[in-house]
Amino acid sequence: MQTSIVKKKLAEGKPVLVPKVCYLDPGIVEMLGLLGFDSVWLCNEYRAIDSSKMEHLVRAGRAAHIECVVRIGAGGLDDAVRFLGMGANGIMIPHVQSVDQARLAVDRLKYPPVGHRELENINADADFGLMPLDEYLRAANEETLLVVQLEDAAAIERADEFAQIEGIDVLFVGPADLSLALGVPGQLKHPKVVEAIRHVVAACQKHGCVCGTPALDVEHCRSLTDAGVRYFTDGSDWRHLIGGFRQTKQDFGQIGFHFREERTFD
Repeated sequence: MQTSIVKKKLAEGKPVLVPKVCYLDPGIVEMLGLLGFDSVWLCNEYRAIDSSKMEHLVRAGRAAHIECVVRIGAGGLDDAVRFLGMGANGIMIPHVQSVDQARLAVDRLKYPPVGHRELENINADADFGLMPLDEYLRAANEETLLVVQLEDAAAIERADEFAQIEGIDVLFVGPADLSLALGVPGQLKHPKVVEAIRHVVAACQKHGCVCGTPALDVEHCRSLTDAGVRYFTDGSDWRHLIGGFRQTKQDFGQIGFHFREERTFD
């Protein structure tokens, strides 16, 4: 099992930036690792990634020493255990609203004495049974990142309670859904959203947890870093493909090349 670079950086108070892979190509995961990113996140909440495809993505991460964090769907804790067995380095749980829900996640995903995860130590996360059992159990609890997403107003109010739960590493504020809950839909930088993030930061700093949220742009990220946020998501293969090819059209259009207009199919 890999020692988590992300958890080490967060423990040292350093910021971490985690891009997203949308297109489920293991080569992209490996490339990001070779580029020097510490972590990548994969969304199983909306995509329901085939288990064999997920295993290839996570294996590519292991090969390139980049940590894979998988966001599960609602009620997906059984899937999360399987992802950890594949060698995923962390789990992101969306729309956590109650303390009981958060504690259930810890109980399911951590081994005793923190939780009650069932023992299976012949998979990739235990180096296929080559790790001594006591070392594996310790590492599985200490090196696995657990990210809990707070995306509702009520969850933000409970941030102090969430931050006290042993086993949770990051309280991640989801500004898109939160903006809906706060009555400012789509205004991800609205003062109400920013104040909610600051509220979570204060709870995290009080109890030794870490606050996370998307880095909407460099300046927004800088202001949130100054406020105490340390775990950021930003960038994706989709965004860079779209942005890169649009830039190519613009650059070559300036020297006489002509391209069709962007379109969507009816």
